[in-house]
Amino acid sequence: MPLADEKRLITPISQRQFELYALSLERGPNFEPARIFRAYQAERSSTSGCILLDPELGVFTTLALRRRVDHRWTVINESGPYPTPQSALSSLSISMRAGAPPEPLPPGSKRRPLLIKPGPRGTSPEFELLTSTNSHLPALMAIGECYLALPNPDANFVPDFQTNNFSSRLFELYLLACLREQGVNVLQDYVSPDFLIEKDSIECWIEAVTANSETPRAGGIGEWVQAPEDRNERLTGDPAERFAKTLRGKLQRNYHELEYVKGRPFALALADFHQSGSMVWSREALPTYLYGLRADIEGEGAQRRAVGTPIANLSGKHGIPAGLFRDPDFAHLSAVIFSNAATLAKFNRMGFLAGWRPPGLTMIRRGILFDRTPGALEPVPFELSVDSPEYEALWPWGEAWCQELEVFHNPLATNPLSLQLLPGATHWFERHGHIECSTIWKNTVLSSVTILHTAPGRS
Repeated sequence: MPLADEKRLITPISQRQFELYALSLERGPNFEPARIFRAYQAERSSTSGCILLDPELGVFTTLALRRRVDHRWTVINESGPYPTPQSALSSLSISMRAGAPPEPLPPGSKRRPLLIKPGPRGTSPEFELLTSTNSHLPALMAIGECYLALPNPDANFVPDFQTNNFSSRLFELYLLACLREQGVNVLQDYVSPDFLIEKDSIECWIEAVTANSETPRAGGIGEWVQAPEDRNERLTGDPAERFAKTLRGKLQRNYHELEYVKGRPFALALADFHQSGSMVWSREALPTYLYGLRADIEGEGAQRRAVGTPIANLSGKHGIPAGLFRDPDFAHLSAVIFSNAATLAKFNRMGFLAGWRPPGLTMIRRGILFDRTPGALEPVPFELSVDSPEYEALWPWGEAWCQELEVFHNPLATNPLSLQLLPGATHWFERHGHIECSTIWKNTVLSSVTILHTAPGRS
């Protein structure tokens, strides 16, 4: 095929769309010191590629990806340097091989099940919402790419995702996107823990867990549950006890005693799906339980300040001891990683921002931002269209996967988790008796909801 014809077969795509495809790369869409200059695809994303620019050397390189027969991405060509973007595009147009059959599976590889083909166990309302509504097409596309990017999902992943463990499996996909986005290599060479992550010879094992209700349908589609009105109940009552029972239940499995985990950092990654909407308000109960400190306000007017009040037990009906991180028996737990953003709303926004925008669909995100003004104790409300310049300007690179990811570090950890491993997360750690925060983000969303508007006649 003449080069001119090959060039006509490929079309430009947004950087964000290519970055979503690039989650399948070992270290995600991270090409430092180069950056994405232009991105392209052909044949409804059966092949994709980008031109990279090294700003220091002023030269261009190319990266070409193609789908395998199981739809997963594989790198087929890296070339350069080239002196101009035109010469790089000429090379990329050839290496993308538009029109060629899908790439074969590597020897010994098995084709993974299709994520959206219903199985014999039926489907959940959440899965039906994702796969049958135009308003959630962006989420479907983003979720599909994250599933294909998983190194080695277990045999139950697809049936779980399609039924009552939808939220738990969605959390795993969210974690993968957060980790790869930060340049972390994610491995799934063992059944458990779920992930081994490594970067620059720094490692950590991660086991994902969700706080769920005893009833299988809780936490999914249903009537929105508001936060308890009593502040002490929110901080030290049932939400904190649920976190405590969930974490302690996982710790009883003694992952740290496995031969391949011994002597390495180990963290539990936690999300809350115990009620519809609980992830919006339950977060503040977690550090209360972990550090055994209740955040109280003292003083009046300009003298108001937050203080940590030590507590011995949670106030729920079981009276569970507070301060998991105060107990030397759990020194093998390096940290607890938490996020309230492993939701369909997050995937929907990220897919929408990547370019999958059904006609007539708009998104409004409403929530509260952490106010970093010295002495400020109240959050800052916001309400913005997801595709507006004002929303994009909240963060240096627009909305990212890891902006809601928080790492609570255990001050007694035998093998501490390095802050360098997850630079895009918000880190909480104890220093001189105080709990301090470190983050690269000026604006941190504490909680939010995403409101969808569709044109008449569309769902």
